[in-house]
Amino acid sequence: MTVPCGGHGDGVSADLRRRVMRAVRAEPKLVAARRRSPRLPLAGALALVGVLGVLAAAGGVELRSVNSPVRVIPASVGLARLRVSGGGGELIVTQLPPPPAGRIYQLWLQRGPGTPAPSTLFTVTSQGTADLALPGQVAAVTRVLVTVEPPDGSRAPTTRPVIVASLV
Repeated sequence: MTVPCGGHGDGVSADLRRRVMRAVRAEPKLVAARRRSPRLPLAGALALVGVLGVLAAAGGVELRSVNSPVRVIPASVGLARLRVSGGGGELIVTQLPPPPAGRIYQLWLQRGPGTPAPSTLFTVTSQGTADLALPGQVAAVTRVLVTVEPPDGSRAPTTRPVIVASLV
């Protein structure tokens, strides 16, 4: 589980943080108990699913498979994070205002010190969120950027990035 640290305006109460940390500390015990017994009692399984569901809905926990480790890389500009798992990537954007009229957000992938390559055009929901799968493998990608561009996108960034996430 990945749990955001507090004290940085993340809106998570100290009580919720304590409950999450208790669940994190208890996780190895649950995994060990499951290995000893192929079946988790139904009540225990339902309780675990319920707790994880509530925590995930509260935005305090990121669920992941044991076989697919996830690296979460916060963006240095803007409110976003980049999840990298199994060679793929996903940009999760929150609290981003809609682009100005007649403009659109454009995703860029930079490999090494070269110029970023144009990628996906997107807009955000009314709540300012977007969830974008990065095309292809991200192994050689060093930075992911988002800029505001004309409606048909651009071949090279025309504005300063509103989101920058470095993978190195």
